[in-house]
Amino acid sequence: MRAAAEVRAAAVAAASALMALGLPACGDAAPQVAGPPARDAASPLGPRVVRRIEPADLLPADLDLVVRVDVARMRDGLGQAASDELARRALDEVPDEALESALQRADVVWLGLRLADLEEGDRVVVLEGRMAGLTPDPGRWEPARAAQDGGAVDRIAVFDRRGGVAGSRADTARIIALGDRAVALVSAVEVSSVARVLRDGPDARRGDPAAEGLVSLDLRARRLPPYLARRFPSIGALVAGVARVRAVASLHDEGVRLDVELVGVDAAGAGRARRFLEVLRDNVEDVRYADLMKELSIEQVESTVRLRWLFPAPLVLALLSARSPG
Repeated sequence: MRAAAEVRAAAVAAASALMALGLPACGDAAPQVAGPPARDAASPLGPRVVRRIEPADLLPADLDLVVRVDVARMRDGLGQAASDELARRALDEVPDEALESALQRADVVWLGLRLADLEEGDRVVVLEGRMAGLTPDPGRWEPARAAQDGGAVDRIAVFDRRGGVAGSRADTARIIALGDRAVALVSAVEVSSVARVLRDGPDARRGDPAAEGLVSLDLRARRLPPYLARRFPSIGALVAGVARVRAVASLHDEGVRLDVELVGVDAAGAGRARRFLEVLRDNVEDVRYADLMKELSIEQVESTVRLRWLFPAPLVLALLSARSPG
C-alpha cells in the first residue's frame, strides 16, 4: 500500500512542484529570442550543425532523481475527474488560475531533483505540451544575455528573474522556452548546469525514465553521508550496494502495476537488497495488507533485482479519492 501511495505522491509532487516554482503567466504570444545569423558552407566558420533539443535533454546529470509524469495518459486512463483532483490538491497551497491553465496544457512533465539537497529545493521542471500563448510577466522576468544556442533548430527563449533575486533557493531563477512545445523552470543552483547542456548537448549520464506508464522514475543511488553510515551501518551497506533504480507505474484492466528494476553494484549488493525486500514482504503483521503483499514478486538475475506489484483497481480508486480501502 505504501508503494501505491508513493506512486500517487510522485504525481502530486510533480504537479505541486510546478505550482510552487511559478510558471509564467499567460500572454498573447510565445516568447522568442532571435538567434545569430545562419552560417553557410562558404563561411570561414564552416557549416552549422543544427540539432533538435528534446525537453528531457535540459535535465543535467547532477540531478540524481528524475520523475516523468505522463499527464495526457493519466487523463485518458484515470479520467478527467481524477486528474483534475490531483491538480486541485497540488494547487491548494499556491492558488493561481494561470498556473492551473499551464499544467492543463502539459502532456508530459519531468521533475529532476538532487536528493542530497532535497530540502533546499535544487530542481529542474520541464513541461512538454501545447505551450503557445504562455509568456513570462515582463515585470518579473527579462531576456537573458547570450541566451540562445545558435546550433539549435528550436526557437529558444531564455528569461531570468529581474534583479536576480528569488524568494528562496527553490524558486525559479530561469525560464527556458523551446518554441511552443516545452517550458523549463530552473532553480538558481541549476542555472549554470542547464546552460551548459543547452550549449553543449545532453549529459550522457542524465536521468532518463522510461517513456512508459503513468509515472516512471530513474534514480542513481548514492552512498549515505558518512555520519548516517556510521550511525546506521546495515542501512549504509544496503544503500552502498545499489547503483540505480528504475520504476514504471502503468495502468492495466486489473489496476495499476508497478515494475521496478534495481541494479546493484555487483551480485552481492543486489542480493542484500533482495533479501531486505523479501523480509519486508514476508513479515507484514497487518492482515489487511496480507493479500496485497502476496501480489509482490521479487526475483534476482545476477546483479539486477526485479519487482512486480499489482495494485487492484478498487484500491487505486480509494487512494485517489483519499478514502480508506477498507
